[in-house]
Amino acid sequence: MLGLDVRFLPDAAPQGAGAADVAVADVAVVIDVLRMTTTAAVLLERGMASLTVVAGVDAARAQARSVGALLLGERGGVKLPGFDHGNSPLEFGELDLAARRGVLCTTNGSKAVEASAAARHLLLGAIVNDAAVAARAVALAESGITLVCAGTEGRVALEDALGAACILERVLELEPAAELTDAARLALLALRAAGDPEAGVRGSRHAATLAGLGFDADVAFAARRGALSLVAERVAGPPARFELVGDGLAPRPPTGAPGSAAPR
Repeated sequence: MLGLDVRFLPDAAPQGAGAADVAVADVAVVIDVLRMTTTAAVLLERGMASLTVVAGVDAARAQARSVGALLLGERGGVKLPGFDHGNSPLEFGELDLAARRGVLCTTNGSKAVEASAAARHLLLGAIVNDAAVAARAVALAESGITLVCAGTEGRVALEDALGAACILERVLELEPAAELTDAARLALLALRAAGDPEAGVRGSRHAATLAGLGFDADVAFAARRGALSLVAERVAGPPARFELVGDGLAPRPPTGAPGSAAPR
């Protein structure tokens, strides 16, 4: 039986017992709704060839230099000095990202990715691509799926719990007999109490912080359930490098294959 667990912080202990005591070494989905995993989905959907996630600022700079990648990231919601771009999912609408490589360094999501490095399969999930992430996770899972919430500077983040619940609902549509831990059930209860993802996300503390920085439109976009149909899946690491999986199931042709351009 498939087990489903939620960790409200990356270093939280696994919950439950037996089939529901999901080892993060099976399938892990990192969730940072505001905003890393939402931005990652946008970048890859717009054609970025790969996205490497690095927690340290200096390490991110070195990684970007080594492969000639765009350097993306923030601290405290604000673009880092010397970086090409910040972490807003709406920042890339006019950019040609086809075949480009990116290196992304953020306050919370990057650390959650590093904390989940032991997972056999690692995906990035968000509200905007919940159905596609669920489909890919179910296709990969042998025993269970662990949804790892990034949180905000070591504190539980409501928006990430809601993102986990959105993905859980989609997984349960595919695997109705899956066994949920109490943490997974709690996430679902939070979503039902919120009424809809947008209301819940807008009510989060981090959403208020971003709105104060002028990123209210990012919050609205990040709560658009199912707006995107692609998934970022780890293909190498460390550091974790993610590439795009289409519709949650069909991998994109590898770099250099017919119909794909070489990264620059």
